[in-house]
Amino acid sequence: MKVKRITIIGLGLIGGSLGLALKKKLPELKVCGVDLSAEVVRMAVEIGAIDDGTVQIEQGVAAAEIIFLATPVPEMRQLCAKMVPYLAQGTIVTDMGSTKEKIVELMERSLPVGVTFLGGHPMAGSEKAGIQEAHVDLLENAVYLLTPTTKTPIEVIDMVRSILERLGARIILLSPAEHDRKVAAISHLPHFLASALVDTVGFLEEKEGGFFSLAAGGFRDTTRIAGSQSGMWCDIFLQNKRALLPLLKEFQHILAGYEAALETEDSSLLTEKLEQAKKWRESVPAGLKGILPQIFELTVMVPDQPGVLAELTGLLREEGLNISDIEIQRVREENEGTIRLGFVNKESCERANQVLQSRGYLVYKTGL
Repeated sequence: MKVKRITIIGLGLIGGSLGLALKKKLPELKVCGVDLSAEVVRMAVEIGAIDDGTVQIEQGVAAAEIIFLATPVPEMRQLCAKMVPYLAQGTIVTDMGSTKEKIVELMERSLPVGVTFLGGHPMAGSEKAGIQEAHVDLLENAVYLLTPTTKTPIEVIDMVRSILERLGARIILLSPAEHDRKVAAISHLPHFLASALVDTVGFLEEKEGGFFSLAAGGFRDTTRIAGSQSGMWCDIFLQNKRALLPLLKEFQHILAGYEAALETEDSSLLTEKLEQAKKWRESVPAGLKGILPQIFELTVMVPDQPGVLAELTGLLREEGLNISDIEIQRVREENEGTIRLGFVNKESCERANQVLQSRGYLVYKTGL
């Protein structure tokens, strides 16, 4: 089956970025967009994320061969009921939500015979939202989790996988249950804790004042994700409650161990715990967009001044070098910092190292 028409339902950050990537990498495809807002549909057409759009579900799904659901997970139950009467035999439905067990169970139970559902979750995003924040490269080098079940035909997995890989995504297959456990640990728990940390300091700020005015890079970096959409994350936490609650209990147990070591001034135990955490942190695969395969890294010392990142990436672009991942790491406030650059192969990394050193940058190599 050669796919000719894809429909995206929900034209926010994720849906809009998917549309932009499809039109850039697979221009032969016709992409239809569906959104509750006619203005959002108009904007999506204007920026080139879709070829045409509608606010009517029936119009959007009728001729679609693959449908991407890019709405919040709680909306998908009602969305499923609305679109079922208009789905053609052979249609593939996949979602882009952050939790999987409940939605997979719902869709496999509700969709008509001849229509296949495949759960999906791109490990990419932003604390920002809306079609105006959509970016053509959002899925580039992002881990994209697919969650087939025993009811999912192999050809459906292969077809969706092929399209996503052509957009630059890196596919990992997990069961719905395994997805929810692992994503709860590496995504949902950090959001939960970041919000709780900001609340703690916020309580102190209200009580005494002067705390946030001292908040430097470490606090901002640790709590950045607490600036995400509260409504969306409330939904995610509640949807994945079954996986998240045991993790919170485990975290409380580990935190209590740290607390006990501090209270008893057991420096050996506290150092041991900090060293173990450091080792675990160093073993985390590099990448801002999910659990990436090994990449080759350079760490570049840079002055803390406007335009330095653009200059750095511009130099490499002139040499035809593609950066697969970038992480900005401050070292000393308002003085200097580091930028970590990731490359998909050793040769590109070595060439980038040569280019940057020739321009006077201090560069450290990792994994070469």
